[in-house]
Amino acid sequence: MRVNMSRNSAFQPVNFPVDFFWGVTHNVMLGITHETGPRFNTGVQNPKFRDTYNDVGFGSVIGLADGRNYEVDLHAGVPLHRLSPDVWVGAQFGILGRANFARTVAFVYDPSLYFGLNHHDEGNQNGIDLPFWFYFQATNIVVPFVGSGLRGPFQKFGDNYAIPLEGGVLFTVGHGDHIGVDLEFPDLFGNNGTPRARQIGFIGQFRF
Repeated sequence: MRVNMSRNSAFQPVNFPVDFFWGVTHNVMLGITHETGPRFNTGVQNPKFRDTYNDVGFGSVIGLADGRNYEVDLHAGVPLHRLSPDVWVGAQFGILGRANFARTVAFVYDPSLYFGLNHHDEGNQNGIDLPFWFYFQATNIVVPFVGSGLRGPFQKFGDNYAIPLEGGVLFTVGHGDHIGVDLEFPDLFGNNGTPRARQIGFIGQFRF
């Protein structure tokens, strides 16, 4: 769950970017993804359905290599960033990886390329996203983390790039199950960066 905490618009909106993945084989997962997901408290008078739900995607994760101190996966998907009034179709490809530098420190990275397949002039532009995180295993249950990265459209990248900053903590509540909270500044250091845009996230990761 993502809760907008920006100045003059706190709690507007509240998003639920929920992903569901199913293991097809030992190394392959297929899923349904959301960048935004259901949205509530949008501030729109007489909201239509598209003001509450207007994106979905289809993704896959393929394991390439793994070991005790590393993991590398390929992820690819077809996100539909907007469903109404026109469907925005895209293709996304990237690498999801983890490298343990010590028993208590892990570096996680998720670089990806996005290609808008239609409606370029309306905003469905090609772009790059280079996020990364550091996780610190404080105890068997408590895992603080910090993250940043670089993202932006290929076109006029220098004018529109963003550099986020986030920090939070995860709690292990079961085998492969985690809950947590984080504070994110979506563009703190970019070309148009500001500390006024911020959001709180409530994290849940569960395996069944």
